[in-house]
This record gives sequence, C-alpha cells and structure tokens, in this order.
Amino acid sequence: MSPHTVPALRAGTWTVRSGRTTASFGIRNFGVNRVRGTIPVRTGAVEVRDGAVTAVRAVLDLRGLDTRHERRDADLRKPKLLDSGARPEMTFAADDVRRRDTGWEVPGELRLRGTSCPLTLLVEPVTGTRVRATARLDRAPLGIRAPRLLVGRYVWIVVEAEFEPPC
Repeated sequence: MSPHTVPALRAGTWTVRSGRTTASFGIRNFGVNRVRGTIPVRTGAVEVRDGAVTAVRAVLDLRGLDTRHERRDADLRKPKLLDSGARPEMTFAADDVRRRDTGWEVPGELRLRGTSCPLTLLVEPVTGTRVRATARLDRAPLGIRAPRLLVGRYVWIVVEAEFEPPC
C-alpha cells in the first residue's frame, strides 16, 4: 500500500481494540505551555459497506482522563469543565464519511456535558488495521467556560486506533 492511497476495506463492523487505541489531547494554559493528556477509548466502531466507510462511533471514558497531574485532573473533572462525575462519557458519531486521497474526512457530532458540537476528524491509515485521526476542537460551543488566559480555547485531538476486522 502506498502512503498516499486508502486501502480497500472489508464490509462489516470494524471494532477498536481498546487496549491498543489511545485518545490524546493538547491545550494551551497560561498562554504558553501546552498541557497534554489522554482519555481512554471505551468502545469504537466503523461501519463499512461496499468498500466505503459509512459510519463512525466512539465512546470515551472521562473518568480515566490523565494529564499526569492529579490536581489538574480533579479540576478538569469538575462541573464547570468536563463534569465527568455527572456525565462520564464523551461520544463521537458520524454518518457522513468522505474519502480523500490519503484517508478520510469524518464530519460528525461530539457530545459532552449534555450538549454537542460539530467536530471533523481527518483520518489517515498508518498500517493495515491502524489509523490516526486528528482534529481541532473549539471548547466554547460545549459550554466549557474558563478564562482564556488560564485555558486555551482550542483543544488538539489525536486518536491512534487499531481495529479488529469483521469476521
């Protein structure tokens, strides 16, 4: 497979291998530093029909958020930010997947804190069953309020997913 071609996919439901799939993020704080962290991917699936990806679904567990700083993690879980005590899941769903030369563009809906916003993932193949998805999330439409000086408005997201092909 050339790095510039999308591989042919077998029809069916491809599921993520949770132990081999990571969702990481980065956001600026104090205007200069970048805070990085991870959120466990609980479940994920990609539907393939006639060689084309038709739907993408994922559920992330906000209770497992980890920035390697316990106090910051506790602050991020509070109701004014992620509210993970009351709403421990973040979900992504897309039914409009567009094939590109080097991968896919996946415009979908991110649900968090009882609200949602559009989010577009840019997905590229890494190896036969592994992909990398990237996105930039604007936290403001989700109602996550924090002074911009303390927490940047945009969150950079990278998901490294390995899939189990359908039987």
